[in-house]
Amino acid sequence: MAALVEKYVQSAEPVGSAAIAGDPVLAARFGALSSATVRNELAELENLGYLAQPHTSAGRVPTDLGYRFYVNLLSRPRELSAREESQLEVVAPPASSVEDALEDAMLVLARMTGYPAVANLPGARRDTMRLLQLNPLAPRRLILVLVTSAGRIEHRVFEVDDDVSPARLAVVVEFLNENLGGKSLSQTKTANFETVSKGLHDHSVIGLARRAWDMVQNSVAEIADEKIVVQGLITLLDEPEFSQINQARAALRLLEDPGAIGGLLNAAPLLQGAQLVRIGREMPDLEHPNARVFSFVGVSYGVGNEVLGTLGVLGPARMRYNDALAIVPALAARLQLTLESF
Repeated sequence: MAALVEKYVQSAEPVGSAAIAGDPVLAARFGALSSATVRNELAELENLGYLAQPHTSAGRVPTDLGYRFYVNLLSRPRELSAREESQLEVVAPPASSVEDALEDAMLVLARMTGYPAVANLPGARRDTMRLLQLNPLAPRRLILVLVTSAGRIEHRVFEVDDDVSPARLAVVVEFLNENLGGKSLSQTKTANFETVSKGLHDHSVIGLARRAWDMVQNSVAEIADEKIVVQGLITLLDEPEFSQINQARAALRLLEDPGAIGGLLNAAPLLQGAQLVRIGREMPDLEHPNARVFSFVGVSYGVGNEVLGTLGVLGPARMRYNDALAIVPALAARLQLTLESF
């Protein structure tokens, strides 16, 4: 079974009994195998639903059930090569934001696996405010910077009517962090300034605090509920399954649909480092007719014990599972090092 899956993954052509019988690795392990013996074994695997025969005169190909049997029981975890380890070293701090780090990491993952790489950045509903800062850029010109627990960094530059002393800035920054720090972004959007500003008495402080407060709420309102990152779309065209224009167009439509990819990624277990493998018909209903010709190998990523999202690769059911199962978790571990630097 393993030999047939691996030969089919490599060639994309149905595998006959002669090819299995002539496999030197199997011969070294089990001794000489006759084509008749192999043919009987393949027929039994077909009866069990693990293989299919496209034509009576053709060899056999794995079914989705066959791939699942292979992934669960027959495939063996492999070590990364020195070249792969070197490629992963690109995924390292510093990065300007979590979104930039994720986009760079997905580009590396697509190049290493040869499949489109996808990931999601945490939805605003699960994100919280970590830090707010006000700094002078020039006379009567300030920059507001907000940082969320997921590593989002937003900034707004604005003009003020008079010079702002360091003491006034410090009071406003303390007020913002005291009342908005640690709150979810949805709470931040609806927080009432009048309710929490009663302790402020200096009109110049109140005016600046109100201006900054409104900017924070406007910035949070503009944050998308979920950011989907997709890299390496062009790699699909290297796969025979998508060589026809209609097949390629349908696949690209799926990968360019944030709702569909988000639905797939959100099905992953919310446990740091948890792996998810979906094969063919196991794929969730993404409202795309060709979604179930794909397989997905993914893993949850985050910082410490906090899960931020899911990343992985989408490819044909005839995926190089051994490669994906080795590279995807290794890249997630490297990404975690980058995220811990924020």
